[in-house]
Amino acid sequence: MFDITKKPFIVFWELTRACMLACKHCRAKAQKKRHPDELTTEEAYKVVDQLKEFGEPYPLLVITGGDPLMRDDVFDIIEYASKNGIRTAIAFSGTKLATKQKLEKLKEAGVARIAISLDGSNPEIHDYFRGVTGTFETSLEILEMAKEIGISRQINTTVTTFNMLDLPNIMRIGIDYEIALWDVFFIVPTGRAKVEYMPSSQEFEDVLNFLYDVSKLTPLNVKSSAATHLRRVEQMRDRGIYDLPHGELYYKLRSKLDGFEAKPKEIVSGAYGRSLADGIRRMMGITDGRGMFFISHVGEVYPSGFLPIQAGNVREKSLKEIYMNSKIFVELKNPDMLKGKCGVCEYRRICGGSRARAYAMTGDYLAEEPRCIYVPKKLRQ
Repeated sequence: MFDITKKPFIVFWELTRACMLACKHCRAKAQKKRHPDELTTEEAYKVVDQLKEFGEPYPLLVITGGDPLMRDDVFDIIEYASKNGIRTAIAFSGTKLATKQKLEKLKEAGVARIAISLDGSNPEIHDYFRGVTGTFETSLEILEMAKEIGISRQINTTVTTFNMLDLPNIMRIGIDYEIALWDVFFIVPTGRAKVEYMPSSQEFEDVLNFLYDVSKLTPLNVKSSAATHLRRVEQMRDRGIYDLPHGELYYKLRSKLDGFEAKPKEIVSGAYGRSLADGIRRMMGITDGRGMFFISHVGEVYPSGFLPIQAGNVREKSLKEIYMNSKIFVELKNPDMLKGKCGVCEYRRICGGSRARAYAMTGDYLAEEPRCIYVPKKLRQ
């Protein structure tokens, strides 16, 4: 159904870079005012038309920002995409613009899911990270209103040195609010994000193992972003061949799961989730530029929002032409072009590492993942 060398599985679209928050990790360095050269409503419709050129099944579409609710036409754009058969979700941080009336308009427009950022289980952690007081309570209010309205919900959490130990508490919020998916993003040092915000390689591995346990022992569906080595962890642990050492962080996190018992998973339908859609993503090894891409507020196309190498612009070329022919996409879609230990890793086709993090830390988007402790079989032999 999906040949990711010919079409993306998922597309992220930064509808605007405007946002009233000042998040410490913001890749976009968002501003409070909208850019005068943003794609117009008509140009946005043309982007949807270009997505249809990839053919059915169409890519999943995630509207993001900045704060996409700062565009009054966001509802029209979502409705246009939905009516054209493109499953569309929207992601934003805790914003006062997300009133009950606007959430209802999103549902009427056909939105498949809303994703709310939650980076701490209390205002002290979350609001400090987001740079504006009150965003924690606002985020919970949005989740509660969306639940009442009947919109599928997910939580996006960015893992940093600020909140690693708080992850089990965020997990509990996800369970309490009956979210469909917990998307745990591992920070990439680009935009406002600094290298010192990043956990170590061992801490990455510890958190990924904790997330594996969460997926097995709690009702939550879990995925990682910018840390595709979760797929390796899943395969190794499912097959009983995991032999890497756990660090101190893992045991601290794992202790918070005492009392949970393994239970069968329900299939979660929606734009994400451990459903058929997420199973496809995991099996195909979707990562930056391979099965996914990012469209900026002014129409620039990138492998992801965290890999700032422009491959083209929708105002000049079609999305299909860019994805099929741009050098960076051609290279990223071929895992055999990866360098270092990623290039010889037996898990490179389902993982491949974060190309954005490799670029941010080495200047080479084909370099090995800088935050992976695994040593491939070929190198061990």
